[in-house]
Amino acid sequence: MSVVFTWLLRTIGIGGVAFLGLYIYDWGIPGASRIPYLSSIPILGDLTTGRAHSYAADQVKLATSNMVTKFERDTIAAQLAEEKRRRLIADQLHTEASKRADAAERAKSKAEADLEARIAADISPDGGRWTEEDQQWNGKR
Repeated sequence: MSVVFTWLLRTIGIGGVAFLGLYIYDWGIPGASRIPYLSSIPILGDLTTGRAHSYAADQVKLATSNMVTKFERDTIAAQLAEEKRRRLIADQLHTEASKRADAAERAKSKAEADLEARIAADISPDGGRWTEEDQQWNGKR
């Protein structure tokens, strides 16, 4: 490795070696990014893929993560809309049930008032008035 570096230093000079080093740092070694798993090795991966390709890969990951986030956001919005729809239906059903309960309470109060009125209207000496059916049941005892 040092033989290659020395040869390059003699051939193209220190400026050429610096230029070549910066070029490799920025763009990587041509074709090396196609080697599987080479870019996942910490230092060697940075040199082989280059800063430009690493930046591009990071941007792809960022865009993909935003797409997933957008999908999740759309899913949550759909769930929220469904929950609002169900809440509206539940509120309507609750209102109808309350109206029916109020009507049943009024009917019960009216029936009790009618019964009290019939009881108050019944004035016989023994406190009750016997009907014909009551007489038949009384006779069977």
